[in-house]
Amino acid sequence: MAADPAGLQDLRRQAQAGDSKGQEATARAFEALLVGQMLKQMRATSFGDGLLDSSQSKLYRDLHDQEIARAVSEGPGLGFRQLIMQQLGRRSANPAQAADPSELLMPQRNPHLHPMRLLQPAENDAAGAVAAPPFNTDHWPPASPEDFLRQLRPQAKAAAAKLGFDPNVLLAQSALETGWGRRMPRHADGRSSFNLFGIKAHGGWSGEQVKVGTLEFRNGVAQREQARFRAYPSPAESFVDYVDFLHRNPRYRDALASPNSREFVRGLQRAGYATDPNYANKILAIHDRLNAMMARGSIPNAAQEMASATVTSKSS
Repeated sequence: MAADPAGLQDLRRQAQAGDSKGQEATARAFEALLVGQMLKQMRATSFGDGLLDSSQSKLYRDLHDQEIARAVSEGPGLGFRQLIMQQLGRRSANPAQAADPSELLMPQRNPHLHPMRLLQPAENDAAGAVAAPPFNTDHWPPASPEDFLRQLRPQAKAAAAKLGFDPNVLLAQSALETGWGRRMPRHADGRSSFNLFGIKAHGGWSGEQVKVGTLEFRNGVAQREQARFRAYPSPAESFVDYVDFLHRNPRYRDALASPNSREFVRGLQRAGYATDPNYANKILAIHDRLNAMMARGSIPNAAQEMASATVTSKSS
């Protein structure tokens, strides 16, 4: 076949005629082609050419691979030949009967499957989808940490409900990433990106993005780099995308399965969410500060929620 590719036409005619020998020869030929492609792909994954490699050595290597593929197909093979012959045999046995719809079996349901049921709208949402409350950007950026918490707490509660963790953990992480909403990546015209969680614009992101300098830790050493970050119309969309981002990335599976919020934060760091070696400790320190602010009533609504949750936990 390597010397005369036109020989494939003869094999095709023999296979269509229903000749058993022609079918076997066709199956062996295509198995050799498949094995050759496998070897080619394996060669492509190497780290590069050796010091003594040349165009002549590559030619002999390719010829050697073709010989290996031919030898494999002439022996028992890898199982492709048998499958190809089965398909060719079915087509040539009785084409008219095979094409008759009245002879086709109706699809049967697997009796071991559970009965199907209609999902409620909440159940039918995509994993991690969260409908965040509307957000008014007229009062952004926040004037103080307390203002930051008042504005973002509704969105944090909606996102935390999907993740199963304390809203204050999300608020603490966004406070660390943005300096309490005062330091966010910005567009060239000065508009805020509203990126609360420092999510970079890669991994198939097709929305708006901004390019800014960022501080990254490489081998424990901090250095300035240029990076592209995702941009959103408001902080509400940032919370929505954060939940979706965690659910869609398998490396955060263990973090999402954490037994509590503190372990969730540490799980994010173990999964490589940020390069800062003290990332989790910084978030937890802000989280403790938030709890203290709530306890002394600096955030009225949050303090009331905390008191209500305490009473509920004691009575349950």
